[in-house]
Amino acid sequence: MFSYKNEIREYIDSHKSEIVEILKELIRIPSVRGEADEGAPFGKDCARALEYTNALYKENGFECELDAEGGYLLSCFGEGEKSLGIFAHSDVVPAGEGWTLTQPFEPKEVDGFIVGRGATDDKSATVLSLYCAKIIKELKLPFSSRLICFTGSNEESGMEDIRAYVKKHTAPDFSLVCDTAFPIYRGNKGILRFVATQTQPMKEVTDFYGGSAFNVVLGEAKATVHKKIFTEKGISRHAALPESSLNAAYLLSKKLSEQDEICEEDRDAMLFISSVTEKYYGEIYGIENTDKDFGRLTVTSGIVNMKDGRVSLSFDMRYDASVNIEEAKSNITAFFNDNGWSVEYVHEAAPFIIDEHNPYIKSCLKVYREFSGDREAVTYVNAGGTYARYLPCAAEIGTSFGGGRPDALPSGHGSVHQPDECISIDGFLNAIELTTLMLLECDKEMNK
Repeated sequence: MFSYKNEIREYIDSHKSEIVEILKELIRIPSVRGEADEGAPFGKDCARALEYTNALYKENGFECELDAEGGYLLSCFGEGEKSLGIFAHSDVVPAGEGWTLTQPFEPKEVDGFIVGRGATDDKSATVLSLYCAKIIKELKLPFSSRLICFTGSNEESGMEDIRAYVKKHTAPDFSLVCDTAFPIYRGNKGILRFVATQTQPMKEVTDFYGGSAFNVVLGEAKATVHKKIFTEKGISRHAALPESSLNAAYLLSKKLSEQDEICEEDRDAMLFISSVTEKYYGEIYGIENTDKDFGRLTVTSGIVNMKDGRVSLSFDMRYDASVNIEEAKSNITAFFNDNGWSVEYVHEAAPFIIDEHNPYIKSCLKVYREFSGDREAVTYVNAGGTYARYLPCAAEIGTSFGGGRPDALPSGHGSVHQPDECISIDGFLNAIELTTLMLLECDKEMNK
């Protein structure tokens, strides 16, 4: 099946050092969303990451279109009437605290891993896309489609980049979004984000804050009571995969609810906060749900802050196609209103799923089974949200195959959105090879 596997692997091995160095260079750019500027709608660092990627593609002979105001880069190869896409993003979530192996934007090699913010999510995909395109182009592999490599700069904080792209361009006939894991994901859960705020202010708790992103379970929280500062650390995880997380707002509010020196009203408020941040399957709202394709509904909290004495909590809910979202919102609103809180819904994206018999899904799964030796591998649905939901026909894959994680990392470290985020170098190189083979097989299917 893999006519060019040896040539592809030899190319990757001979370019290993430069692949690693390019990923490190991208990680050094702190491309967290910042203040908008001319030609930099998501901040100068996000724009700088795109400009760096643009320069890489140009120096390797690809056609490029950098849409600075839209916040995305298109890099293309081939003249085919049909098109294949490979999608990545160069922006990252905030650095967060608690890093132990290195600083977030000072990439470091540790035991065969690259550690740094974005190492997995999703700067590895930016480099992977470039090298898949280079391999096909430089090895002159048979490829009849037009290959479109999309690099975005706003995936983590709104996806305005992909929406700008689909308004201006026709999306590829089929795309791989390299922002999840292998083998292949053919759908996304829906996303609902909301903010709940106290209607009555606190009396003695004068500050309560922590977190910086909706889609990261809150890892550290601080509060001030009678000028005394209380701090709690939890275990952060991506909001889409909250299992094994421990919300710091829950730990801190529970502790404060047990402090005798705090007035009863504030203790009651803290007890309520602990009740809505402790669990993550929507139990407290009466909206629990499990679907055979999508899995369990989840609701997590990522940010807590105070203004005018009132605590606000952000929530990120992931749900399946069987959920009546209006009924769920009604339950959530009624629950908070009944407890003296208001609710504002700030973002909503519907779930989607592609038929498992789609020819491109089948092609990718066939390649994965052959490559991995796992003949029983199946497709999945992603609990996270990626560019795939904005494309007419797209599936998701990862950027590491068979890489594992460093043994020395403590719980709550090493994964996406966590401190010490890292990627296996060997796993990353394997993923470049596997993704190239998937593109070649999809091209064959597209042009047969």
